[in-house]
Amino acid sequence: MLRDLEPAVGPAALTDLVAEVAARIGSPREAAWIVEHVVAHEAHTADLSVRRASALALAERRAAGEPLQYVLGVWPFRSLELVVDRRVLIPRPETEQVVQVALDELARIAGGRTDDGPVVAVDLGTGSGAIALSLATEGAARVAPARLEVWATDRSADALDVARANLTALADTDPVAAGRVTLTGGSWFDALPGVLARRVDLVVANPPYVAEEEYADLDPTIRDWEPVGALVAHRGASGVAGMADVEAIVAGAVRWLRPGGALVVELAPSQAYGAIDAARRAGFAPVGTARDLAGRLRMLVAGR
Repeated sequence: MLRDLEPAVGPAALTDLVAEVAARIGSPREAAWIVEHVVAHEAHTADLSVRRASALALAERRAAGEPLQYVLGVWPFRSLELVVDRRVLIPRPETEQVVQVALDELARIAGGRTDDGPVVAVDLGTGSGAIALSLATEGAARVAPARLEVWATDRSADALDVARANLTALADTDPVAAGRVTLTGGSWFDALPGVLARRVDLVVANPPYVAEEEYADLDPTIRDWEPVGALVAHRGASGVAGMADVEAIVAGAVRWLRPGGALVVELAPSQAYGAIDAARRAGFAPVGTARDLAGRLRMLVAGR
């Protein structure tokens, strides 16, 4: 990747700038990302001093502990490049795997549909829009020839602003995919229009699931920068730490999912069996879990 930028800045100057940034932040790899970002996003100027100043300004932010994703302001997620800042969680590989499971569920659901209505997916607590926009760009092929609709909700107006920016960017590159997405504000299912009750095929969520007693021990790059409201949840009615929002989504999904629909919820590995119990009590069947790429129980997957 750095080699691709050499014609723009010269190999020696590029190497020197990466080394200078690495000396500030202690990571040659992150230094290369910062320099790549500056060169790619400041193509309007060939002035190395301007690019150096920009790179060093970003390096100072990273050296102060700000996560690299927020420093750069954009981060890849599956096929997308998303705007991210302190208003939303940083998109993570675990959630990319949640999308993969959700896409598989969409394909299964579409294959069993006998009507010609749209396939409706809902992303609760969308944040940056990572899940919703991924479903919109990758899911249509899974449900064809049926039409795909994606609803994305969030109670945070700030988060919706970020999701809207990402939806606008998607509209520039893939207007058809962007046209499948509707953003709406409100807490979980409260944001949805009543007409969708029992018409939703898939509910996906990455809700807060960090236990309150675990928050102080989080890595400072998470605890001191990412929005606490998107991270931390109260103890559930079941007594399982951090499960209140997971339980609320499981209980609420019963009203909205059509027969044959599915629920996919990201959670902490320690919550998997509590989530299974909650889903069974709510009337879901079959109920199971899926693992992330590290082999940890990371998702509740429940059928309606």
